[in-house]
Formats: sequence, C-alpha cells, structure tokens
Amino acid sequence: MIESTAAVRVAEPGADTDSACIDLWVAAVAVRDGRAEDPAVRARAATKFAADRVALVVAPSSDDGVRGFALVTAPGTGGDGPAGAAYLSLLAVDPSAQGSGLGRALLVAAVDAARAAGYAHCSLHALEDNAPALRLYRSAGFRPVGEPFPHALNGRPTRTYLV
Repeated sequence: MIESTAAVRVAEPGADTDSACIDLWVAAVAVRDGRAEDPAVRARAATKFAADRVALVVAPSSDDGVRGFALVTAPGTGGDGPAGAAYLSLLAVDPSAQGSGLGRALLVAAVDAARAAGYAHCSLHALEDNAPALRLYRSAGFRPVGEPFPHALNGRPTRTYLV
C-alpha cells in the first residue's frame, strides 16, 4: 500500500463538514471538466453524503474549511459494485492543492478506515479519461474490474476499480 505524510483525519458526521465537502466536490468537478458548476453534480453529491457512511476523511484548511476529502459509504451504495466492498463514493482535492500528495493521503486514510470498519475490499468508480485519478488509484493497488459503463451524469466511460 502507498503512504503519505499529508495531515488528514476521520471526521464526525456534521452538516457543516458535509456542506463544505459538497462545495469542494462541485468546484473540483467544474475545474476537472472545464465547465461551470452544475446543480446536478451538487444534487448527486448530496445523495452520496446521505447514504450509509463508513467514513469521511478530511484534510482541514487553515480557515476551518476543507482542502480535500474522501467519502466511503457502505457496500451497495455505488450500484452494482463488488459484493461486500466498501465504496469510495467521492474523493476531491482543492485544485490549488492537487499534486501535493494530499489526494494520496486521503485515499490511504479512506481505505484504512474502511478496513478498520471491517471491510476487506474497497471499490470506486473512475472516469476512463481522468488520467491523474487513474494513476493515483492504480498506484494504491486499485485494479479495474468489469467492463466500462456510461457515467450517470455525463455519459463518459467509467469503470469500477477494486483494492
């Protein structure tokens, strides 16, 4: 497994933290896709935050906000994922902090939190054209399973990964 020294922590459920994470997700997706923030992305993220939670790992910012987060939800919350695998629903890093190792720290902590909660495996969905994310996931030991499928919001090819 990969390691990182960036400061992250498991967060307690709370509306303020969840809201800050959703805001970050919406902003990061807009930057990733080169488009304006999309209300559908916000609504989908809110649905993921309402699902049965395994862990929320956050990287706090100096202004009491969030520089990054990883949300892990219960098996089955990611659709037809591998049976019994916790689901890494969302992982986002503030675009200004990307490339700093923060995403790696969040991913490691999220997988560790899922294992500590009793899950031997963790799955996620990744866009096939998101090369930086795929490099990160593969370097952490995630491997593709199954065939690509269209993303629910944008239709882009997406694949399930498992560690």
